[in-house]
Amino acid sequence: MPSDSDVVRRAKGATKRTTRRTADTNGDSTKKVRKNRRLESRRRRVALTAIASVVCFTLVYAILFRRGNSSGIGNRDTERYVRAKALREAAVRGGVGGGGGQHGHSELPHHESPKHQPHEHKRPHHELPQHREHHEHQSHQRREHHSVHGAPSDDKADVLAPAKVNGMRYLDPRQLPPLPGEPNESYHGKGKRAFRGMGDDAWVATADSKTQPRGPKVDYVTHKYKYPEVVYEPRNDGSYPPLEPMMDIFRTWEQDDLDNPPDVIEEVLMHFDYQDPEQVEAAIKYRDLELPFKVYNVPEVAEAGEKWTDEYVASHFAGATKDGTPGSTGVCQQSVDHFFAFHRPEAWDVDVLGPPPSVDLGWSFHKWAKHAVYADEVSLPKDEKHYYWQSGVPRQERKKEPKLWSFVSKDLPSFSNPHPTFFGFNPKEQKGIQCRFGERGVTAATHYDGGRNMIAMMTGAKRYILSPPNACPKLGVVTARRHPSYRHSMLNFGRVTILDSETDIDMSEREREWLKISAEAPTLSTVLKAGEVLYVPSHWFHYIVSLQKSAQCNTRSGIHEEGNINFGGLEDVQECIGEADDVQ
Repeated sequence: MPSDSDVVRRAKGATKRTTRRTADTNGDSTKKVRKNRRLESRRRRVALTAIASVVCFTLVYAILFRRGNSSGIGNRDTERYVRAKALREAAVRGGVGGGGGQHGHSELPHHESPKHQPHEHKRPHHELPQHREHHEHQSHQRREHHSVHGAPSDDKADVLAPAKVNGMRYLDPRQLPPLPGEPNESYHGKGKRAFRGMGDDAWVATADSKTQPRGPKVDYVTHKYKYPEVVYEPRNDGSYPPLEPMMDIFRTWEQDDLDNPPDVIEEVLMHFDYQDPEQVEAAIKYRDLELPFKVYNVPEVAEAGEKWTDEYVASHFAGATKDGTPGSTGVCQQSVDHFFAFHRPEAWDVDVLGPPPSVDLGWSFHKWAKHAVYADEVSLPKDEKHYYWQSGVPRQERKKEPKLWSFVSKDLPSFSNPHPTFFGFNPKEQKGIQCRFGERGVTAATHYDGGRNMIAMMTGAKRYILSPPNACPKLGVVTARRHPSYRHSMLNFGRVTILDSETDIDMSEREREWLKISAEAPTLSTVLKAGEVLYVPSHWFHYIVSLQKSAQCNTRSGIHEEGNINFGGLEDVQECIGEADDVQ
């Protein structure tokens, strides 16, 4: 046996060996940690370098892209960009004129058509027009937003003031689509979240002095009308509704001649009595064939018209009422004159398209209604500022308990009912209720809705100019999805009657040519007055003139793709616009 000293010595030796092995192991671990740290540091440096490279590349690309697209034209085609830029600069110098004979076209170098010009759609579509026929009084692009739209606050958009000639505002030709046969050009403009103004209070003193307003000079609710005899079995041969060229429509009754309508307005649409079951059954047949018509004697519409005084409506837009009805929201819009055109502010680039068609105001409904009364009282001229009130009910509201409905849903139960009704016959596809409050002269540019549209007039009256889907190529409709006025036309159709005027008209050649085309578009005119409901089929275009202070709401019941065999449908609109329609 080993002695005690040997055991101690061996134990000490084992301890030393264990200590050395532990030290070796710890050393290896420390080396691995250091190595891992170096690798991690290297990865971070590589990642940071990559991020910095991407950021730098993005900034450089953005700067170059902005330079190449500041005019809203894609940089895919240098020749087109150079030509458009030259045209625009010539317009700013006053060298490119309109079609009125006062300005000549500037002499610009001719560029051959690009060999690889992109064709995004079947037909030319409205992106930024190639020709910059921008007449002199518009081309300076003066910053007059203080005088036209009111002085904006810090968060309000800088709005350009469209110039007028002889009291008329003419379109900046860059807002119009290329004429048939002209090449496509890409639009890449960017706008702001909203264009805002402060309004104009110069009218208030006059309005306050009218203690008992007499109302409009012509009350279209009580005016004389002649309606066609009711035909219970619709003729689906293209003879109904009867259409005529738009020029003839406005020659018979000019758009802006609101104080001198025909002594008797002849209507062409079927006029069905909602209280007559047989006529309601006939109306459904017309609806199923996607043919427009009107119904009257609708109790809930008439009752809403009686209830919707300015005080009543204003109280609901001011917040929740005493009976617990939730408050409604709305917005007032202002145009420099009577013409309004739909646009998305976030895409409206004032450096590319000029001034926006309208701006949003912070007015209350009460103030808007006061101006609308004033407009009727003084027969507000078309070239003065006009105001429009818009509101909407979200589609989800009809799923709530009726006691939680807003006043619009409560007062128009056939529009808000979650179950099928004559007016909301496909509630699953209902997108809510839209309400528009118009004042005398407000003219809304033509557009179409995919949904089958029931439009109820509670108070006042509006004139609707309808054109079928297959008339789309003649209406100057914006077809580029990126454009802020997609699916709408920017044309003021009322100007078709001045095309043959002997006096010089300071109008761009592009606007003139489009109006000539539109003058031949198949069209009908109808007045929708308080107590009536108008059915506008899917994809039918409607252009609207407020004849007096009015309140109107509409609801839509899903897309009818086929449309009518004689007047077209979704396919015709798609061919015209060149893109699939998925908007209701």
